[in-house]
Order: sequence, then C-alpha cells, then structure tokens
Amino acid sequence: MENEHNVLENLRKFHNLSFSLITMAEKGQVIGDYFENAAKLLMEFSGAELVSIVARGERRYFRFRFTNQNKRELTKLDSFPEPAFKRDPLSSLPCLPGLFTDLSAIDVLENAVFSGSAQESSFATKSGGLNINCNFAPDISTLYRSILVLPIRFKNEVAGTITLGWCSDGLTDDFEMELYQFIVDVIGFSRSHRQAKFMLSERIKELETIYKISRIGSDPDKSLEDIMQEAVNTIPFGFLHPDYTCCKIVYLNQTFTDGKNQLPLYTISENILVGNKPNGYVEAGYLKKSGSIYKDPFLKEEQSMLKAVAGELGHIAARKHDELEKERLQQQLLHADRLVTVGQLTAGIAHELNEPLEGILGFAQLIKKYGNVDKTVDKDLEKIIKAALHGREIIRKLMLFSRQAPPEKVMVDINERIDDGLYLLENRIKKSKIKLIKDYDINLPLIKIDPAQLNQVLVNLVVNAIQAMPEGGEIKLKTASTIDDVLIIINDSGDGIDLSDLENIFLPFYTTKGPGEGAGLGLPVALGIVQSHRGTIMVDSEPGKGTTFTVKFPIGGDNDND
Repeated sequence: MENEHNVLENLRKFHNLSFSLITMAEKGQVIGDYFENAAKLLMEFSGAELVSIVARGERRYFRFRFTNQNKRELTKLDSFPEPAFKRDPLSSLPCLPGLFTDLSAIDVLENAVFSGSAQESSFATKSGGLNINCNFAPDISTLYRSILVLPIRFKNEVAGTITLGWCSDGLTDDFEMELYQFIVDVIGFSRSHRQAKFMLSERIKELETIYKISRIGSDPDKSLEDIMQEAVNTIPFGFLHPDYTCCKIVYLNQTFTDGKNQLPLYTISENILVGNKPNGYVEAGYLKKSGSIYKDPFLKEEQSMLKAVAGELGHIAARKHDELEKERLQQQLLHADRLVTVGQLTAGIAHELNEPLEGILGFAQLIKKYGNVDKTVDKDLEKIIKAALHGREIIRKLMLFSRQAPPEKVMVDINERIDDGLYLLENRIKKSKIKLIKDYDINLPLIKIDPAQLNQVLVNLVVNAIQAMPEGGEIKLKTASTIDDVLIIINDSGDGIDLSDLENIFLPFYTTKGPGEGAGLGLPVALGIVQSHRGTIMVDSEPGKGTTFTVKFPIGGDNDND
C-alpha cells in the first residue's frame, strides 16, 4: 500500500508539473523566457544541480544551461552543437569518470542523444535518451555523478535535448524515467505551441498597430502633423514591452515624440519613404534591458512590424501631400482665373476712367489759360493738371501691361521700356523702404521685343525682389550689352534662395512664399516670355547674400516672321 501511495503521489507531482509547463506556454512568452522558467521548475522538482536545454527555435538552435547557483548561459548556434572531442563515452564505463570532470561531457552526451547513436548504448533509455548513474569511487573527482539526457520529441522528430545532472545518485527506476520523458515531451509540445501562439499574438499586435495608424491616417480632418503625433503614441503598444518602449518620428525636419523623456538603451529605425525617397524615419527604443535572456533586444517580429509601420506612414504622407498639392493647385487656378478676369476688365475700366480724366485735364487747362484767376487758384489748377496727367499715365501703363493681344514685336530702347515698367512699382518700392539704384548703359542697341511682355518680365522680377526684402533693402537694376546680347541685371540684397529650391523656382506653381503672397507663376511666366524671344534667364543666389537675375535678349531680335 505504501508503494502504491508513493506511485500516486509521484503521478500527482508530475501532473502538477505538466500543468505548470502547459500554463506557461499559454502565456506566449519568448522562447528564452519559457525555457528559463521551465528549467527552474525542473530543477526544483528533480533536485538536480544542472539543467541543460538544447532546442531549435524558428531559424536556429539555442543552448540554455542553468545551475543551482543561479548561473545561466545562452548560446546561439546555427546547428545542433558538435562536441569538442569525438571520443566515444559510451563504449565502456571506465572512461566516464574522467569525462565527467567538466561540461564537455554534457556536449558529447547531448549530441549522442540528438543523433540517435545513444540507442546502441547500454545506458540508453526506452525513448532513446541516456541515463548514466554510476557509483564512482570516493577518490574520483567528478563534476556530476549522475546524468539523464532525454530527447525533446515533436511529431516523430527529435527537436533538441534536456539534460539533468546530479552531484549524487540520480534515477534508477524505469517508470520514473518514463514520467520524465513524458514531461520532456510536454515541453516539446509546449515549445511548438508557445512558438505558434507567440508568433500569432505578435502578428495580431502588428496588424492592430498598422490598422490603428491606417485609421488615424484616413481621417480627412487631421493634418499630417496630427497623424504623426498620434502614430508615435500608438507604435509602442505593438512591441513586446510597451511600458518601457519609446518612439520617435522625424519627418521633414519635424520631430514627434511620445513624451518619454529618456534616452533608450537600444534602438531600431526604419526610413519613411515617399516616392522611394527617404523623407524621415521612425525609431523605437527600449528604455531598459528586457528580462529575456536573448542577446538581441528586439524580436524579429518587432523589426518587421516597424518596417510595415514606416511603410504605412509613407503611404499616408504621400496621400496627404497629394491632397495638399491638389488643394493648392485648385486655389492657384482660381487665383489665375481671377487674374484673367481682372485683365479682361482692365481695358474697359481704364477706358471709363480715361474719359473723366481727359475732361478734368481739359477744363483745368482751359481755366488756367482763359480764367483770369489769382496766383493761389493758379497753383491749385497746376496741381489738378499734374494729378490728371499722372492718372492718365498710370492708365496708359496699366493698359499696356494688361493688353490681351498677340505679341507685337517692335524695335525698342530697353532703358526707356524699363523706366516705363518701373513706373507702376516706384511707389511700392518707396513704401517698402527699398533703395532703387539704376545703372543703365546709354549706348545699348535697339532690340526687337514686345513692349507689354517686356514690362511683365520686369514687373515679375522686381516684385520677386521686393518680396525677398520684407524689412527693406536695395535693388540694383543694370543694363549692359555684349556682341550678341542685351543684358538686364536685377540684383537684390534679400534673403537669397536655398540650393534645394533653386532648381525648382521656374516650375509652375512652385513657391516658397506663404499663403496669399504668391501663386508660383511669376518666374515661370517671365521665363516663358524671355524664351519666346529666344533669350535666357540665369539666376545666382546664396542664402543670406541676395539674388541676381540676368536676362539676355539677342540683339536684332529673333528670326520669327511676325
């Protein structure tokens, strides 16, 4: 009865151990944590001084060794470890004591069980393991006096080994060894189940994180800045240890953080690509060491998740840029349409204003000539006449600038036409606290050009210079000639143009100005007019040192039949 009671008690203990191992597997721990906890349970249950586990992970083998002094060792291997020496420890008993003096004996025995050669030994267990339990003489020094090596089996395949080492006598009962083999089989099954469960849970977390970021990015009311900030707060929840995971997104020189103001110990990052061009990156980090015995701080699943998140952020950013560009183009088209409408109305308005101005001018001149007025009234009449002449000149210039007709190229004096074009801008130049310096070559040859279009080129370039100097400055306007060309050089002392913007300034609708300050059409229109006259525009600029535009028109005009 006592023997039967002992058997039942042992069965109950094995049952509890099995249940604990399966429960741990249900938690979905990483493989290192699972085997460490399993080894501790085995050590406590068996009373062994050593537990060694060699098992295959998803892509490689891992060797975990634990001793009762709480020492632990992790080794990553491309294949099941080969022993340091090839001596057969199983052929005869006398060689075993010397073999047990260090851990190299464990390597030999584990390899024998994994390869299946242990089945031919007299120490073999029914499952193909090894049970070496020898009463060595007291004067023989050995590291372990008893060793049990059992195969980790899963689906008729040996996936690794578990070794128990005792400094005293080990197992002698076949039934007990079968129960230990059952426990090892449970660990093998739990390992596979744990791995599948863990990978599934990490995949679910990855998909949930990407889905949340996608939902955030699909909100039309959120700006790209809002999306990046919400994304940086969401990403840590996709990692194994969200409580001490920090995240940072850097996008187009803007930085977004999750508020954890600590420097991480480990980081991984992925570029955010927009049109195959890196516009920034997303970075995740661990603020402290993981409890896992893995040497790599980040799981492969976490790295793939961050890459997927960066890809999703790239798609969102590209879509937002497209939406903003579409909206900007719509506004610019509306602005351009308004300009066309203004141009169409200008001629009619100018004509309507010109008639009363002519009347005012005519009657004022008649009164001055025949009115027999005193000196005070005469001075006032002179002011009226000058004001009317000034108004008529403005209308003439405005009609010339806004004239909607096919180009009419005639031989003109560039210096004279430049002064005509500046007439409408001189008051704005003064109000902007800008000094205008003219340096004309008085010996310029005449060139064939459309006066209205020349005015438009000049106005566009000078307005561009004025906007580059919001606090005032200096504009130098120079004319010169070479053997083949007439040159108009416009230099300003403004902020200059960044190198990254310089190659884009002649693209339609490209502008670095704020909303309402420009439609990005001035320079492209000026370039188009100059090129239609077979001329060129060159720009030289340096940030902080101003900009110089050089316009060249060929002497003698072009060869068009106009």
